[in-house]
Amino acid sequence: MEALFLSPEELEQLTGRRRGKEQRETLDSLGIRWKVNAAGDTLVGRRHVEEVFCGLGAANTERKKPNLGALGR
Repeated sequence: MEALFLSPEELEQLTGRRRGKEQRETLDSLGIRWKVNAAGDTLVGRRHVEEVFCGLGAANTERKKPNLGALGR
């Protein structure tokens, strides 16, 4: 089973940065959500990164409402 969050090494590979502040700036520019835990570590969900890179981000998951006018009522 894979870890829920990216490892520090994976986060560095993803962002190309070592320092937390710079990593967070890069994550913001990539549209990737992150949180900081009580120890000051940047946490990034593995699933979210996969969704962003596969084009399944929040912008693409909005539900469309049905066109009830097409029913002819």
